[in-house]
Amino acid sequence: MMKKKVLLCDNDPDIIEIVSLILAGKGFQVYVCTTCEEVPEKIENHQPDLIIMDLWIPEMGGEETTVMLKKSPKYQNIPVIILSANNEIEMISKRSGADGFIAKPFEIKELVSKINAHIAA
Repeated sequence: MMKKKVLLCDNDPDIIEIVSLILAGKGFQVYVCTTCEEVPEKIENHQPDLIIMDLWIPEMGGEETTVMLKKSPKYQNIPVIILSANNEIEMISKRSGADGFIAKPFEIKELVSKINAHIAA
């Protein structure tokens, strides 16, 4: 069986490490990008089943990137889950067209169940 692939976009090394460890432990293949500019290239190279997007990323932020992905016929079907400590995460998630959101600090169980809900096994 193929491992499900998750692309994690975050520039916080601690979050990258924690989320990567959690997801790898749950059997996911994790790819990381620390800038939003890398996202299209990473999608092309890895064909992720789902994207986890932080909002506070330098240069082009997570919200803008999510909007771009959701407007793109090529990428719009990839689920995007926003992961952020922003108080307005729910509104931003809706506004950007994201498929869901997880507020930091997050529960491991919530993270994994949200991902599984969007990736059909």
